[in-house]
Amino acid sequence: MLRIDPSTQKQIAARLGVSQSLVSRALSGNAREIGAADVTIKKIQRVAAEWNYQPSATALALLGAPTRTIGVIVKTFDDPYFGKLIGALQSLARDSGHSLLLTGSSKEDLIGLQKHRVDGVIIVGSDFLPEGLNLFAQEGMSIAQIGTGTVSPGAIQIYMDEESAIREMVNYLAGLGHREIGCVAKETNSNLRRADILRQDLQDRGFSVRKKAFISFKGSDEGVAKYAAKALVGLDRMPTAVIATEDSIALALLREFYEAGIRAPKDLSLSGIDDISASAQSIPPLTTIRQPIPEMAAAAFRAITLSHGARTLFSIPGKLIIRRSCSPFR
Repeated sequence: MLRIDPSTQKQIAARLGVSQSLVSRALSGNAREIGAADVTIKKIQRVAAEWNYQPSATALALLGAPTRTIGVIVKTFDDPYFGKLIGALQSLARDSGHSLLLTGSSKEDLIGLQKHRVDGVIIVGSDFLPEGLNLFAQEGMSIAQIGTGTVSPGAIQIYMDEESAIREMVNYLAGLGHREIGCVAKETNSNLRRADILRQDLQDRGFSVRKKAFISFKGSDEGVAKYAAKALVGLDRMPTAVIATEDSIALALLREFYEAGIRAPKDLSLSGIDDISASAQSIPPLTTIRQPIPEMAAAAFRAITLSHGARTLFSIPGKLIIRRSCSPFR
């Protein structure tokens, strides 16, 4: 009869009336070396399968064997984008017989993670250098980082190709007739980098790039949106389209513009980047760039669990998701 809860070697030994050391040897393939009979070995292996036996990660670590456990260091648990990414990593881990250990970014968090003897580490976040990561690098452990900008030394970097993604968004807006495009960003490295990419793309096209239509502000998504909406509404001539550097900012902007009497897409085309879950549920649903989350998670997982050779950069295209927050220029 199949047991739902995983058993221990001690329980299997008690069930069969043999020693725990014999069970350990039978399950690790070494029982014949001490003269154990094949019929006994097969009986132990059959009961272990029926009882859903899984070797302890701690025991594997003590033996120097892979623990099939991967550490995931998360920059912040508040960002909905990271939630989708962690979900994709968990699906990969489950399907391949691995386990994930999630932790935060403090040195104390990493010291705690090191005690579990993980096989590798995946870092989730851009411009993110967790303090104490050298604890793992010194052991020659594989490290992958999903994010843009500065990454941890020795880490394999995996990220969305933001230049091609933003270029695709501008192509779409230009096809709708928009030539004056603004930008709203947080004052963070990753947001300002996206704003710079957009500015350069517009300049290369010969489009108008007005300094006052490129707004950045330090604070929460709501604070940035409130400041930006007030600044844009106060211009002599508003841009006809605005790209927010994160969907969460774009969604907050939708509300601020609505309260100011400006409707998207009737009065202004608005789009974002990331395609968080709420973007498809807003009114109107948000046009955005979808992060290639399944592809980035798979690349990070392969980098940790398989031989990855000398390649240290994985740039993966995003995807333009067209919804109803943008319309042709009137």
